[in-house]
Amino acid sequence: MRHAAALVLAFATACGAKVVPAAVGYDEDLGGRTRSADDDGAQPARDGEAPRIAERPRAEAPPGKGLRHGTIDRARLVAILDAGPAMFLRQFEMIARLESERFIGWQLVQLVDRASPLADVDLVPGDVLLAVNGKPLSRPDQLQSVWDSLRTANEVTAQLWRGEMKLTLAFAIEPKL
Repeated sequence: MRHAAALVLAFATACGAKVVPAAVGYDEDLGGRTRSADDDGAQPARDGEAPRIAERPRAEAPPGKGLRHGTIDRARLVAILDAGPAMFLRQFEMIARLESERFIGWQLVQLVDRASPLADVDLVPGDVLLAVNGKPLSRPDQLQSVWDSLRTANEVTAQLWRGEMKLTLAFAIEPKL
């Protein structure tokens, strides 16, 4: 259980490093001002915040066959962090999930390593990672910020969508700092 929980952290922090810029255009109806994708009514995210998506309420996804809660051994976590995100990224394939040309999160395509401890976590192909510990992972600097913050964190939470439902993975890091 601890190995699976330790790797949900790495999944949640290592999956995003691609930047998806907002589309920009010129709109005469706006008095000549430049129009961006943020003009569609959705709230833009501030640096360090998860994107605020204009969305319909989502019910909690029913439990899958994997773990959603547990503990992560701090020594195991530090070893994963020391190895860096690239080593962990070998275990799965992810793609950017967009809605109306707006980046939403990172969608799991497949676990490449079926022997990975991630196989014990409640993750299935199609799940979309929105944020880790409330922080987005859409840009490389955001990934690095979250990755670095995990060294002193006492918990790792990952907010995900599974189809039209939502779920949260929450693992305590032991021993606490």
